[in-house]
Amino acid sequence: MSEAVVVNLFLTVRVLVVGGALLVLPRITRKGLLFGAYVGESLVERDAARRLRGRWNRGCVILMALSLLVGLAISWAGRPVAGNLTGTAVLLLGGLGLYLRFYFRARRLVPPAAAQQAEEAAAPLIGGEPRGVGLAKFALGLCTLAAVATFVYAIVSYETMSARSFVAVMFVPSLNLLFSPFFALLAILTAGAKRSVRGGSGGRSIEAQNAFRATMTNLLSWMALLICGFFTILSVQIIRIGRSEIGSLGVGIWVMAGIVFAFFLGNLIRIVRGYGQGGALMERGTAEAPLTNGLADNSRWIWGLFYVDRDDPSIMVESRFGIGYTLNYGNRVAMLIVAAFLVLSLGLIALGLFGTLIGGG
Repeated sequence: MSEAVVVNLFLTVRVLVVGGALLVLPRITRKGLLFGAYVGESLVERDAARRLRGRWNRGCVILMALSLLVGLAISWAGRPVAGNLTGTAVLLLGGLGLYLRFYFRARRLVPPAAAQQAEEAAAPLIGGEPRGVGLAKFALGLCTLAAVATFVYAIVSYETMSARSFVAVMFVPSLNLLFSPFFALLAILTAGAKRSVRGGSGGRSIEAQNAFRATMTNLLSWMALLICGFFTILSVQIIRIGRSEIGSLGVGIWVMAGIVFAFFLGNLIRIVRGYGQGGALMERGTAEAPLTNGLADNSRWIWGLFYVDRDDPSIMVESRFGIGYTLNYGNRVAMLIVAAFLVLSLGLIALGLFGTLIGGG
């Protein structure tokens, strides 16, 4: 297949996956939440909320079509890579704009009773070792060890390589050193994330929260290990090419990439179908009970995306719109994690651009 066909195929798959996720999210969120705003358990079933969800569906379909149209048009004009990037940008930025539009519409529906619900006490962080944290700690240790070993191996091997810049050789090992331990760290934080249970619902809501949290922890742990394996193999293959031991990356690296993608997508579908966000699908029979303050307090959320509470010791809390958990941006430790990740990521981007400019591919 030509480059244009491959690039356009990737764009189409990306639009279908991301657009499909946007369509599904309002259907799997916890009852009482509407596009990132807590409106109460009864209001989400009323006509106003149904109309919003219907308009959201139409907006998502239009956005998907527009993203494909723009991307493919630029590709057919002879610039497939630019078309791929532009179509993806339209999809992501358009999705964010669409969400914010519906978030503010949902906020206008919030009744006074929903605001009072914020006074309900939140479930405390559990004592002892959370489910899945053992695998997460193992993943962090193994990923860190493998990433450091790959990094050192690349440094030692550089002198034996020909026609390769130091930046080009070290870029992928640096990616490994950043991303694989980061996913494992997220798994550890997720294992101890704050629970937002339903008041008066007995143990069913807590059971759902614990099951969902453990599943997300295990997913992130295995993703860390798979990402580490992928980057480690890729690093070694690049070094072997630099030594003239092999002529190409080989089929194995693409097979590994396919395994990582299939594992992530398959488990994401399993979570969506079996759990719902925060274990929403497991709360049947207790979903009429109101949520506690982790998700019920609209004043603690910016745009329904960013949780900020300096009095809450939690580092991770359940997301209002999406899958999984988000950071408490009022927590100093959480902000240090964000700052460190951003600095390192920007440094890697600069390193990659520098390597490209000096011809170190």
